[in-house]
Amino acid sequence: MSNPRYAVRSALFAAAYLAACLAAAATPFAPVPPLAAGAIWLAAQSGHGRRRLDVIMLATAAAVAATLEGAGLLMAATVAVWAVVPALAFAMLLERWLPGYWRGHGDRFRRPRAALGPLAGAAALSAAAGVILAGVIDTGLDPATAAFHLSRDTAALILLTLGVRALRHSRKPRRPGLVVR
Repeated sequence: MSNPRYAVRSALFAAAYLAACLAAAATPFAPVPPLAAGAIWLAAQSGHGRRRLDVIMLATAAAVAATLEGAGLLMAATVAVWAVVPALAFAMLLERWLPGYWRGHGDRFRRPRAALGPLAGAAALSAAAGVILAGVIDTGLDPATAAFHLSRDTAALILLTLGVRALRHSRKPRRPGLVVR
């Protein structure tokens, strides 16, 4: 991917992430939680070899979103850590447990539903990491809210990953299967 194209994609991601953060601050029932937006971004960008730049972009976008909500410098840095760690954990676990899954590699050799278990595990672990970090940051987080965030983030990660992957596969040209005559 060329540098100008990467810069445009990163700017579009930053705008989408800021919108997700501001929507999550306005209502707890946001359509896309910030954790899911960041995790999908890092998973989608994993094949381009610029993980450091993607993490920096996510941390910067999270710090800007926290600043727009009135946080100071230290709180913005704390929110950036809260945004990066679970998203990076999801991208790395997805890459480790399901290599090539995001790009569709190995789909011919994998049973259709075999990837759901590792995908659900990666989503649950990263959502749990997000809830634990949120509990450390906000000591007044009650267990009901933590359970809601855990289930919401896990479901959002699974559904967004499957949805984006299905959208990408619907755009690919269809290749015929192996035909032996």
